[in-house]
Amino acid sequence: MKVKIKTWEAMEKEFGLYDDGDIPCAFGFLECMEQALPEDRVIDVRVDIGQDSTGTVYRCDAIEQLRHLWFSDDMIEEIITEEK
Repeated sequence: MKVKIKTWEAMEKEFGLYDDGDIPCAFGFLECMEQALPEDRVIDVRVDIGQDSTGTVYRCDAIEQLRHLWFSDDMIEEIITEEK
């Protein structure tokens, strides 16, 4: 499915920052994730390990730099298209 990821500023305001400068949402939003996002912040994700206490866990396989990182519900601003 396609999702739009919240801006760094929105997540920083919502969650604050770790001492290392990353954002402490469910899986941590890292500077490398921010840099790899396209300008419109829309990415294709798929459900990875299902749900845990933080919500649904997603993977983005379409962007090389993001393939080994998890996205969580609290990083998503908007669902553009649902999974089929």
